[in-house]
Amino acid sequence: MSQGRDEAGRFEKTVTEQDILKIFDYEDDPVLTAPEVADGLRRFGKQITPEGVRNRLEEMADKGLVSRKKLGARAVGWWAEVAPELADETAECIETRRGSDDWSEL
Repeated sequence: MSQGRDEAGRFEKTVTEQDILKIFDYEDDPVLTAPEVADGLRRFGKQITPEGVRNRLEEMADKGLVSRKKLGARAVGWWAEVAPELADETAECIETRRGSDDWSEL
């Protein structure tokens, strides 16, 4: 099969919800358009079209992970309602330091 497709020939999701949430966390502006999210994902080596991002954001909105607002006749702004999950290694480090005064570095 060609890259990005499963055995049945359907496109696989190569960008996770967590990948998208991380873009909202990474960017300075809290409200992003689908093309801005797609650009952010490309910086991290993830290839997805703005239309693909728009579809994923709609799915995520149904789950309450993101919200949207029309900004004009054709523009829609999106923002995250939840933070991305921490990497397992980071979560473990935080858990071991819970209650400790040693927070000089993570």
